[in-house]
Order: sequence, then C-alpha cells, then structure tokens
Amino acid sequence: MEEGRRSALNRVQRSKRKANRAWIVTTAAGMSLLIVSAIVFAVSSGTRGLTAHAEAVHIADETLRIATVARAQVAMANHFASIERELAVTVDEQMAVSAEQARSALALMDSGIEQLEDSGGEVSDELAAALGEFVGLSTRILDLIDDGRSDEANEIVATQIEAPYATAFALLQQERDSQLASVAQSDESMAKLGTIAQVLLALLIPAAMILVYRELTLRLHRQAELRMRLDAERAVGKVREDFVANASHELRTPLTIVYGMAQVIEDHPEATEGIQELATTITTEAEDLYRMVEDLLTTSQLDADALKYVIEDVSTSAELKEVVAPMTRTGGFIETAAEEATVLVDRMRQRQVLRNLISNARKYGGPELRIMGSIEGDMYEWVVSDNGKGIPVDIQDRLFQRFVHRGSLVTAPGGVGIGLSIVRALAEGMGGTIGYAYEHGWTKFRVRVPLAASQTVASVPAEDEHGERLLGSSAHAASILGPANAP
Repeated sequence: MEEGRRSALNRVQRSKRKANRAWIVTTAAGMSLLIVSAIVFAVSSGTRGLTAHAEAVHIADETLRIATVARAQVAMANHFASIERELAVTVDEQMAVSAEQARSALALMDSGIEQLEDSGGEVSDELAAALGEFVGLSTRILDLIDDGRSDEANEIVATQIEAPYATAFALLQQERDSQLASVAQSDESMAKLGTIAQVLLALLIPAAMILVYRELTLRLHRQAELRMRLDAERAVGKVREDFVANASHELRTPLTIVYGMAQVIEDHPEATEGIQELATTITTEAEDLYRMVEDLLTTSQLDADALKYVIEDVSTSAELKEVVAPMTRTGGFIETAAEEATVLVDRMRQRQVLRNLISNARKYGGPELRIMGSIEGDMYEWVVSDNGKGIPVDIQDRLFQRFVHRGSLVTAPGGVGIGLSIVRALAEGMGGTIGYAYEHGWTKFRVRVPLAASQTVASVPAEDEHGERLLGSSAHAASILGPANAP
C-alpha cells in the first residue's frame, strides 16, 4: 500500500513537471513570437518610412530642376523679345517655343509641390509664398511678352523675379536636405533594429525561427539596395540639375545672341560678300548647336517623364514650309512634296522630329535630300530620304538607341548621338511610329502620325521611278514646294 501511495505521488509530480514544462515552453515560444513579430513590424514600418522620405527627396530634386528650367525659359523668352524689340529681328518661333516651355515648367512646379505634400514633405508658408510670387511674376512676364510689352517684361526680369526664385530655391533645398536627414535617421534606426533582431533570433529561437531570420535578412538586403538606389538617384539628380541649368541658361542664352547677331550681319545691306559668307557659316553652326541643346533638354525631360504634348490639328504643307525654309536659308537644295492633309500632332514636336531627320541626313547622308508626305490609311507618312550609303548592318538593330551614329563608332563628330532616339520617343509620344529602310539606293526614314478625325482618306497615289508615291492623284492636291531655299 505504501508503494502504491508513493507511485501515485510520483505520477502526480511527473504530471505537474510536464505541465510546468509545457507552460514554460508555450510561454517562451509565445513571447519569442511576440518579440519577433514586433521587430518585424517595426522593420516593415521603418522601410515604408524610408521609402516615403526617399520619394520626397526625389520629388524635391525634380521640383528644383523644373524651377531652374522655368527661370531659364522665362529669361530666354524675355531675351528673344528684347532682340526683336531692339534689333528688329523676327524671332517669333524661338520666342514661342521658350514661352511654351516656360509655361509648361511653371505648371509642373505646382504639380511638384502638391506631390511633395502628398509624399509627406513639408511645404512651409514661406516656401508656398515664394513659389507663388515667382510663378505669378513669371506668368506676368510671359503675358507682357505676348502683348508686345517687352520693355515692361524686361524690367520685371531685371528687378523683381530673382528674389522670390532664390528664396524658393533655397527653401526647396532645405526641404530636400531635411528629407535626406530623415532618410539617414531611419536608416540608423533600421540598422539597430536589425542588430537586435539578429541577437534575439540567435539566442531565443535558433532553430524554430530560421524562416523569420531569413525574412529579416532579406529585408535588410532590400534596405541596402534602397540606400544604393537613393545614392544613385541623388547623384543623377545632381547631374541632371547641373545639366539643365548649364544647358538651358549658359548655352541657349549666348547661343541665341550669336544666332541673332549673325542673321543681322548676314542681312545687312552694307555687308561685303566675305562678311556675308562668314555670317552664313556662323548661322549654320549656331543652328546645329541650338538643335543639339534642344535635343539634350528634350532628353532630360523624357528621362524625368516631364515632357508634355499639346495635340492639335496641323496642316502638313504649311508645316513643311515652316520646317524647311529656315534650314535652307544658308543654302542647300531639298526636294519637297507633301500631300495636303490635317494631322493630329504636337506642332512643335513634329517640327523637331523633321528637323532632326533633315539634319541627320545632311550630316551623314548623300548630296540629294527629299522630304515627301502622303496619306496612308488613317495615318500620314513623312519620308525623309537621301541618296547616301545607308546605315551599316551592324548597328541597324540599335539605330534608335542613344549614342549610336551611322558610322562604326558610337561617338562621331557633329552630334551627340541622341537625335534618332528623340525622334522615336517624340513620334511614339504623339501616337505615331518611325521606321528605317534602304530602297533603290535611297536611305529612308518613315515617320507616321495620326490624321485628324475630320480628315478624308485620299486614294493611294502611284509610284515614280524611285519608288516614291506621286502626289496629286488624290482629292487632296499635292503641295510641291520645289527648291525650298526661299526665306
């Protein structure tokens, strides 16, 4: 009987010890899971905060860049207006381009400030006031230029606009630096949490929580990648900001002066033949350099996804005259023929597409140059062709990539290698396409853009001996411009 009691007592004690061990194990496991879950949640929350601060840094950088572009384009428009007023030189097209880009940049600034607030950035009353004053003065300057009151616009540029711009620029830089500091602080906190998590995982649950440890390690790895991307974005943003400021302000302003003065000298009645030849050379080189600067600025806008299109109905024959006439001012024959139609495009971007293709053909193509236009179904097709040797086969598959030329080298004299990539981007941005072909001894670039909704589809014309479509057989009369070297 005594042995039975001792046996029963032992069973009770063993049962109690098992219950105690189960309770300890369960409690330890629950506490471990709770602690690890809290750390995981903190790391996840910190990652989201880091991403938000990084986005705010990016938006602040982009807004700074756009503000620089806006100031440069307002100054450019004012400069063109001053040239037109003081030198009696007509620069309406250049002034209109600068004014349009300035208005677009001002609108993007407002959008950038809204995005900065949405991403968690702080837009102070002082910053909002400075930006509002800068936008208001810039809009006032552009309106005065449109009204022909360039002297008043010039006075505002000289005396009023710099102060609000400088204030807004400085405050935006402060906000960007503040967000960068928040990124650094978040990064430090994340690193500490990561260290604590690793210690807990190693001491408390070395086996059961291996998967959680792996997840945290992956999160830390993604955090490191995010830091690297942030550093790269900051570097790219700095380079892009410097580029836009230099390209827009330091290049375009003096280049416009050189171009305008050369035209004045070229057209002066007392200029000798030798002086006119020198002025013609200056004008030609200035036009090429201006197109390079315009292409670089367009590339920057494309990279920043800040390029906007103003789609409207445009007459093909009128646009062909506007594009070809300035490019033949300094000589050179361009055979042109355009079937009259109305296309739905951005007027300025279509001109840029055609100018780039003409310039490319002149630099690398043959001596003969043609520009043809015809209706193809619900699209309008521009064909810019020359009788050169064509594109080498080894680069045809990357012809529309950046920094690729017609030669065997990636870089070549006379360009920066982005013209055709911009042509493709602009054509596709307007809802069109671009293609290349070498046919019957002619290098041909075909750009298709949409026809306007009201455009009647013409009959398909016949082809001439060169394989080009003959115009004039449709209901739309062909507009044959012939030698397009008249001003």
